[in-house]
Amino acid sequence: MENKATEKDSFPVKLTFRQKAFLSKLLDVYREMQAPLHYSVIAERLGLSSSTAYDMLRLLEQKGMVISEYVTPKVTSGPGRSSIHFSPTAKTIDLFSLLAGERHEQEGWDDVKAHILASLSQGKASEYEDILRELLARMPEARSPLVHCAEVITALLLSLRGTKHTFGRRTPARIILDARVGKLGMSILGGLALGLCLADRRVQQRLGNYQEYTEKYEASLQELSRDSLVKLHQFTREVWDILKAPSR
Repeated sequence: MENKATEKDSFPVKLTFRQKAFLSKLLDVYREMQAPLHYSVIAERLGLSSSTAYDMLRLLEQKGMVISEYVTPKVTSGPGRSSIHFSPTAKTIDLFSLLAGERHEQEGWDDVKAHILASLSQGKASEYEDILRELLARMPEARSPLVHCAEVITALLLSLRGTKHTFGRRTPARIILDARVGKLGMSILGGLALGLCLADRRVQQRLGNYQEYTEKYEASLQELSRDSLVKLHQFTREVWDILKAPSR
């Protein structure tokens, strides 16, 4: 099932900005210590009073984001006195990991999108080769899943221009783009474009190590959140509309 979470609506309970910030910092300390934390330790690390940290932890516990437990010191000369320790719930850990992944997806996206669309809009048909070479040269770099998918699909559509395939509204590729947004559709589109390109020996040679690129495209595609998938789909439609325009 596709993940539909976003920064705005991902939290299963209503949290204030201050509560989200507290949880984020709590997670950092918890991952560092790898053990439940006494509220005084949390207070010290977060620069809060012990009472403020304790009250916040109890509030977050009521919301299901934190759990508490009583811990007895392992080394003690007497019977030992247990103290209350706190840790984030599995739900909280998964949620913040998801949000961190979504932020990673967006890294560089606006700049990459603007650069590609501007280059395609301003460039003449003869200059598309330069854009394609630039995209292929960047393929081995470590990029966010969204950026990588956008660069691969752009390279495939640019390569498609070198075949007999047209960019009309009733072509198979365009029909896929006009269908409902989904990972399956974007996967089929990439496979269709690649297959048409490989049918042309000249275009196939230009693509070079296409198998490595497309395998990474498929892996990156599966990592996309719903929001990023929509962005990729809309971007691909914009690229398509630019390429279908008459060559200048």
